[in-house]
Amino acid sequence: MFACIYVPDFPVEAIVRVEPWLRERAVAVLEGKSPLVRVVALNEKARCLGMEVGMAKLQAAVFSAPANEVAHSSEARVTNSKAAQIELSSRRSRSKPKPGLAILRQRSAEQENSAHAALLDVAHAFTPRVEDTANDTLLLDLAGLEQLYGAPATMARDLASQVNAVALEANIALAANPEAALLAARGFSGTTVLPAGEEAHRLGALPLQVLLDAFDISLKNGPASDREREKLGAQMLDTLERWGVRDFRTLALLPEHALASRLGEAGTSLQRLARGAGMRTLALCEPVTHFEEAMELESPVETLEPLSFVLNRLLEQLCARLEARALAAQELHLRLRLERRVADEETTTAQELAGASSHVVGGENTAKHILRLPVAMRDSKVFLKLLQLELGAHPPGAPITKVWIAAEPAPPRLAQHELFLPVTPEAEKLEITLARISSIVGERRAGIARRLDTHRRDGFLMDRFVTEEETKQTVAPTMSDVTEPARLALRIFRPPWQLRVKLAEGRPVALVAGTKPARLGELQGKVLWSAGPWRSSGDWWTENAKEESANKDPACPWDREEWDVALTNGNGGNVALYCIYRDLASGKWFAEASYD
Repeated sequence: MFACIYVPDFPVEAIVRVEPWLRERAVAVLEGKSPLVRVVALNEKARCLGMEVGMAKLQAAVFSAPANEVAHSSEARVTNSKAAQIELSSRRSRSKPKPGLAILRQRSAEQENSAHAALLDVAHAFTPRVEDTANDTLLLDLAGLEQLYGAPATMARDLASQVNAVALEANIALAANPEAALLAARGFSGTTVLPAGEEAHRLGALPLQVLLDAFDISLKNGPASDREREKLGAQMLDTLERWGVRDFRTLALLPEHALASRLGEAGTSLQRLARGAGMRTLALCEPVTHFEEAMELESPVETLEPLSFVLNRLLEQLCARLEARALAAQELHLRLRLERRVADEETTTAQELAGASSHVVGGENTAKHILRLPVAMRDSKVFLKLLQLELGAHPPGAPITKVWIAAEPAPPRLAQHELFLPVTPEAEKLEITLARISSIVGERRAGIARRLDTHRRDGFLMDRFVTEEETKQTVAPTMSDVTEPARLALRIFRPPWQLRVKLAEGRPVALVAGTKPARLGELQGKVLWSAGPWRSSGDWWTENAKEESANKDPACPWDREEWDVALTNGNGGNVALYCIYRDLASGKWFAEASYD
């Protein structure tokens, strides 16, 4: 048993997949450079208006809606919020294009590649034996899958539902051989099952145009080009119509020897296909390992709100593809093509003259963002919120004309909660919370504290939060890795408090805080005993380091003298233990921490 997935009017379906509101409209796809821009694909509603493939753009413009009305309608449709959609609809109800007018769209290779990759994802999720016949056609070998999916009619319905899940409409046909399945998918709409032995009877009513469109006509000296194949097909169709042959059934009844003497090997091949007797081995393809969605915007987007609608649509398609393959995303790569402005051109020219490298990649201004997720996820709403926070913290800086989103696939995580362990927050909610905190307090100020390989006291940095599995693979330990209970707590003062210290024989005997302490009587009084000094220095090889860059990466050099002191205020108060130090470079004293 073989199955065929055929998407009629594939260039139109690739565009409608990104803009689902166009499914109820007449759509024509244009291709070519001005002035040779012509219609290359139509949907059925556009054909009912009288439009034809090959029509010039000026001819197609007669059937199309004005550009400003289409823009208003698309802006109203792209809104996901119901309240906003109702408001936009009521506000612009008079400016919407008439339902009978066609929508013209430029052909997009990126959208067609994404739609084709989505079809491959669905096919490979159904069976590993898949032939990539054409952009709009896939052949599947379903041998031995009856016990898994059921009867052929059930398999056809399941396959159609999975194709609809990736926002595509396709014809599904099942037959005993791949050629019969391919012709049935091209000739019949919806789902079709051809029982074994009844291929000729079921295919007999199809017109010859379906057969010639699927048949690969070759020349004697090699394969024919698209134009030559179209010309040869038109000649053969004209010859058969002169004989009175207009469908599969009539062609199958012709004498085989007489047909071969007049049309040659191509005639006998066409007759064999018309009888539903074509059998061959599928040329299997490898599963797609790259998941990317792209969309080119009709007009530049300047604010985050309309961009969010585009990102939401692309993320939904991306997650649907990942779900079809039972995968999740470990990283998200967002790439934005920015509108080139006069100021950018002048800056780029000046950089080229100076010999400096500019931010222009491939002749275009681009902005790239990478989201590294703590665990593998597949939730489009979580991805959208993370991208919104990322773009809010790092705006593109120019209007956006094109969007790419790629996902690094990974196996989905398996979580099994234990009975006696406390409930931990979900990884998705925790990641969104950390992203919100980072957008408020700044980067590298929220996450997990990671110790640095240095002798500096309090030498650490804030690293990205990772799960327990990732932490086990990390060489550098974190402060949460310590298993021994702390016997003495050290409370760090940030920033350190400046002190005025009285010395006797080189040791501190009294001190008072230079700044107002948090509690009255703290950090002032007589020193009962002291231990030290301990000399500590390092990072002397760093140059041009500033004082405010301490405890950061890169660290500044330090040279200090540390003391542990027991302090009393002399009024019968409690004794407190502090860690103080003197910066030998400046000679100033500071209180670094207190002991509990």
